[in-house]
Amino acid sequence: MQQEQIPQQQNVTPKKYQLTTPTKDKKQNKTNQSTTIQSPKNNDFYSPKNVNPWKTPKSLLKSNHKQNTPDHCVQASPYSDRYIPLNVSRNLFNKQIQPFEIEEENQYEELLSENVLEIDENKHVSILNFNKQKHEKVQSSKQLETPKRKIDQLPIKVLDAPGLEDDFYQDTLHWGKNNLIAVGLQRCVYLYNVDNSKVFQLAEPLNNNDSSAYYTSLQWNTNGQMLAIGCCDGSLKLWDYNKNSFIGMMNLSNKRISTINWANPNVFAYGSKDKTINICDIRVPNYQICQLLGHTQEVCGVTFDGNELQLASGGNDNKVFVWQMRGGNTNGNNQYISWEIKSHKAAIRALAWNPNSCGILATGGGNQDKTIKIHSSLTNQQITSINCDSQVCKLRFSKIVNELVSTHGYEKNLVCLWQYPTMKRIHQLEGHSERVLYLSASPDESTILTGSGDETLKFWKIFPTKVSNNISSLFSMCEIR
Repeated sequence: MQQEQIPQQQNVTPKKYQLTTPTKDKKQNKTNQSTTIQSPKNNDFYSPKNVNPWKTPKSLLKSNHKQNTPDHCVQASPYSDRYIPLNVSRNLFNKQIQPFEIEEENQYEELLSENVLEIDENKHVSILNFNKQKHEKVQSSKQLETPKRKIDQLPIKVLDAPGLEDDFYQDTLHWGKNNLIAVGLQRCVYLYNVDNSKVFQLAEPLNNNDSSAYYTSLQWNTNGQMLAIGCCDGSLKLWDYNKNSFIGMMNLSNKRISTINWANPNVFAYGSKDKTINICDIRVPNYQICQLLGHTQEVCGVTFDGNELQLASGGNDNKVFVWQMRGGNTNGNNQYISWEIKSHKAAIRALAWNPNSCGILATGGGNQDKTIKIHSSLTNQQITSINCDSQVCKLRFSKIVNELVSTHGYEKNLVCLWQYPTMKRIHQLEGHSERVLYLSASPDESTILTGSGDETLKFWKIFPTKVSNNISSLFSMCEIR
């Protein structure tokens, strides 16, 4: 078939319709100009009536500017100069057939925007709004985590303790879970009932023939049913709270027992002036499980960590040992020194594990050191060191909040409260006139008890009674057996 040839435009003589442009001022000596628009061959569609005067004629679109597209590639359309993308019509079609689940999802997004993000689509919002808007004050996370609380500068109660020794190598004060306070006053041990303020004396277990004998250390076990009492001659007695009598005695050392610490209701450790540490279990014959050797001078402090797998000991040789109890066993062959700390310059009596952070150990040095050091037994590294400008006598981490209590001796005799882990001093208490050598806490951890060579016991309310979502130790499931 032969293709029909399209006649060229110059050979076609279409009808012309006159469109008159506005006449300019005669003073400018410019005549009226007219513009012609050529219509296609089909004159039935175009007529003078159908010409839209608001559309720009094609002849006016031609200018002196260079066009990127050649004229012969542009095909004029007599219908419209607007372009509607096909995807718009497709979207309009799809909108009619969208499932009901999408509508529910849109409703959910709208509710989420209005209630959570506080965005209301129906509310007029100015996009370009340069006015300063006042926003509500929001507390920082630090303020929420450690809210300020009022701490009384004066103790809530004071008890006289005549005969309480001012001796750095004695530890004869402990507040048990049974709410009984045991205190050793030279040759006697007294129990103070916090509930009814009654005081009674234990039967005297010391040798009456030796007038120089006295008590040097004591501590309740973790459930408050058994009291271990150390003496200056190296003997140790066990007093049963339920039976109200002494049930056992051991002589594993020949010198004074300076420190005692229970791991659980049955197992405890004590350090002696004879440089040894003995691990004991009240369920086995003769009580002794093993003996740890490492210090070259008197052992001043011992303490188990929360999971009972590590034991920290401080000595008069200016060293701290971390003993690893493999698998929680105490058969005498599985204990070894996992870490030796030599950074202190004086005897270390103050030791405390953080119950809220695994492997965090705080140690305090004596009069020639005057520092509190924080260590990690997981990495065997020191984390920080704080100069206290006074002898560090006792340390204790709170189980309620991330804070550390320290008691001090020469020369300030203070009780200080530190924020952990920043170790910023947030409070200090002044009330004792001699070294604050003794420190314990109530069963609910809200009140601390301090003792001093000034022969007084003082109660300080420094922690909240209880917090919601209290931090529970992750180590309670592990025990030495």
